[in-house]
Amino acid sequence: MVDWSNLPEDLLYLIAGRLFSVIELKRFRSICSSWRSSVPGATNNNPFRCRPLIHLNPYPKKPLINRRQRGEFLSRSAFFRVTLSSSPSQGWLIKSDIDINSGKFHLLEPLSRLPLRHSCARVDLLEFTITEIREAYEVHDWRTRRETRPRFKRVVLVKDNEGDNQVLGIRCTGKMKYWKIKTWKTKKKSYEFSDIIVHKGRLTYALDSIGIVYWIRSDLKVIRFGPPVGDNITNGCSGERSLVECSGELYIVDRLEENSRKRKADTVYADAKTVCFKVYKFDDEQGKMIEVKSLGDKAFVMATDTCFSVLAHEFYGCLQNSIYFTEDKEIKVFKLDNGNGSSIETMSKFPQSCFQMFVPSFL
Repeated sequence: MVDWSNLPEDLLYLIAGRLFSVIELKRFRSICSSWRSSVPGATNNNPFRCRPLIHLNPYPKKPLINRRQRGEFLSRSAFFRVTLSSSPSQGWLIKSDIDINSGKFHLLEPLSRLPLRHSCARVDLLEFTITEIREAYEVHDWRTRRETRPRFKRVVLVKDNEGDNQVLGIRCTGKMKYWKIKTWKTKKKSYEFSDIIVHKGRLTYALDSIGIVYWIRSDLKVIRFGPPVGDNITNGCSGERSLVECSGELYIVDRLEENSRKRKADTVYADAKTVCFKVYKFDDEQGKMIEVKSLGDKAFVMATDTCFSVLAHEFYGCLQNSIYFTEDKEIKVFKLDNGNGSSIETMSKFPQSCFQMFVPSFL
């Protein structure tokens, strides 16, 4: 019989790092004295376990001699599934970050980094079970505590050959950057990228503006891995392309816009409205794209800093076979409808229906 009290302290710390509710943490620490001493308890201000802050400037507290010298850090946010402990079958989707000055827990708009405008000052989290389902990063400036300019539209952490974290990002200009010692370096200068993702926790893929998938090795070498989605599929009307991981598979989501034919790199027209989406599954064995007509019980969540999938039946009001996204600072939903498409609904018009997952009753 295994003596669980003798598990290595490093392993216990890793297990505890995946617990994100007060109840789970209390249960973990109540097993035995060795488990309790392996990790501190939660505090009143922050019931979630804090992650180490990642400094890009090796000396963030030293004054910047050159005004052009950047002092930057990675700002982490996380998406959580929140359920009533008494009724865990369905829940809500919330997003949060931690203030680096006060250490306090902040709620954000679920599909952006904007502060949540209407919420309770205090919530008794002992009544809820909270599970992290996704994390996202932004590069912020130490002086302003805001995004750097030009900003990154996607940032990920990857492991290099030595097992250390490396920061990769896609600028709004489409350039892929990586942090090296004191500055950002460019990968594939002549290429324009649309998205980057860490797949299955270990494989890093990038997607360029015409839908070609690239594999990024642990030495950060970029290798072409698949064919383009191609304008012959999207009829030349493609807008933004994104990567989404779903059930262990890699998908490409193509947002089709009214005026995307006029779109240039790093230029967004005010009247470029989303009209529909196309979804493709990337078959890495055959090296080709397969158009997907239905997502089944899944829904894709397209936030401004990351994209991911959820099981629709696990969230209040969530539409299966749909794509939630943000446009004009509003949350919208598009139902694939078995590949035929449907109209786009806006949260401000239907706040208590298919958008209920974003409106927790306790806030």
